[in-house]
Amino acid sequence: MTRLTPACVGEAVIDATIAELSEVGYAALRVDAVAERAGVNKTTIYRRWGNKVGLVSTALIERRGQLVPPADTGSLRGDLIELLKEIRLGLKVPWVTALQREAGPRTSANADLYELLDMFWPARFKVSGVVFERAIERGELPAGTDPGFLLEVISGPLYFHWLMLGHPLDDDFLERVADFVLHGAQARLPLDRSATDERVSRA
Repeated sequence: MTRLTPACVGEAVIDATIAELSEVGYAALRVDAVAERAGVNKTTIYRRWGNKVGLVSTALIERRGQLVPPADTGSLRGDLIELLKEIRLGLKVPWVTALQREAGPRTSANADLYELLDMFWPARFKVSGVVFERAIERGELPAGTDPGFLLEVISGPLYFHWLMLGHPLDDDFLERVADFVLHGAQARLPLDRSATDERVSRA
């Protein structure tokens, strides 16, 4: 086995962890498989990261850069649309998809999965919440606005629309979500009213 420098070991193990997570998900991920894929001894992983939760949470936090921070467009609406595009992109990242498949409601059976997600989401929310902090500074939102709550509000429709209903997340849908967050029920109606009316009538 080729001897790697500590920095190279860290990079190789994180790469292997993300690859394994993308392929098999969290529950089936084995430290042995990560070690073999990275070309290191599993004792190295346990010594440096402690356990599977520590390993995977570190990998997610380090690789959250794959989910690019939203651009500063100069307006809240523009920033919201860019944020939604980044969420859409993030939904297609393999390791994100793998975690979404497994998460579900919090139970004792998936407690360790949520232990690592509880480490990941605050870091991700901090990056995305900049959108609302900028809006407060520009006077587009009142002081005391809760960025975390708004992130939940703006993310929820995408997850439901795509994961539960199987509908594409096209740009028009993203704009409708942004407008709804900005204006509530007074946001513009969808372009195709007939499709919406049909879904409501079947409910």
